Amino acid sequence: MDVIAGFSDTAIHVVIDPTRDAFMKKLETRRSQIESWPSRTFRYGSTDRHQLDVYYPDAAKVSGNSVPVLFFEYGGGFISGDRKIDKPYDLAYANVGVFFAQRGVMTVIADYRLAPAAKFPDPPADIRDAIAWFIANTSTVSSGKLSETVDLSKIFVMGHSAGANHVMSLYLSPSVLPLDSPVRAATRGLIPKGGAFKFAFGGPPVLPPGLLEGYYGSEEAALANMPLTLLENAPEELIAGLPEVFVLASENEPEFIKAGVDEFVKKLEARRGRVVKYEIMKGHNHISPHWALLSGEGEDWADAVAEWVKSSV
Repeated sequence: MDVIAGFSDTAIHVVIDPTRDAFMKKLETRRSQIESWPSRTFRYGSTDRHQLDVYYPDAAKVSGNSVPVLFFEYGGGFISGDRKIDKPYDLAYANVGVFFAQRGVMTVIADYRLAPAAKFPDPPADIRDAIAWFIANTSTVSSGKLSETVDLSKIFVMGHSAGANHVMSLYLSPSVLPLDSPVRAATRGLIPKGGAFKFAFGGPPVLPPGLLEGYYGSEEAALANMPLTLLENAPEELIAGLPEVFVLASENEPEFIKAGVDEFVKKLEARRGRVVKYEIMKGHNHISPHWALLSGEGEDWADAVAEWVKSSV
């Protein structure tokens, strides 16, 4: 991918601004298309961090009366992230919503509370509440945009980095998402991307010192509640009812993320007794996959996700 040539360093802080700047030049040529795409904002909770944006699917790409719904949860190292980023990067994450909507997938991008104010499991609970609100308000969401009889009950949840941590923490925590939850019943697939699944203490810091201890309560609590441990300790009934999982990682992920994703996939395969769909996003660094959407480069992974979602409905 020419646009990220030279930005494949695995250190996240090194690639953030060069990657965003490179892709924003491409996205600027699509600004009018992105900003004019049909979308609406809704509040699903009591604070400004409890809002979500819905991007409506291209009717020509919708077959039948069932529209798959993709929730996207961004990352940000647990302490940052917004569904609407300030200028000069204001076309993300709208580009994600529009990309999938163009392919006939209703796309929802929900904010969630951030550390240090938020403590575990507040962000996973916010994602749960956003999906629950959506399920309970599909007629409101559809009003004026889609037929109110359209089926919006097939939900897929994609998260990136810390967002992938929150998504998998939610679905692996029966105390946060009960086994009989309508949210769990409606979810057809999970798509963790570049997930922060495993933590280590005592080595070079990869997050601000004390962040994980503050978010989880202690080092011991962080290790007990990281997604890899939650997967290891999940009851058999939860594992048996877990939605299908499509795991993604970038070719140029930091080693601590790639190693954690690899271990998570192996453990999930062992517990489920079958191969887990796992693909590497070629040419990408940790943050570039979602910035690439609608740029014309590096979109193959998202086309694969859209096809997987639509074939799973």
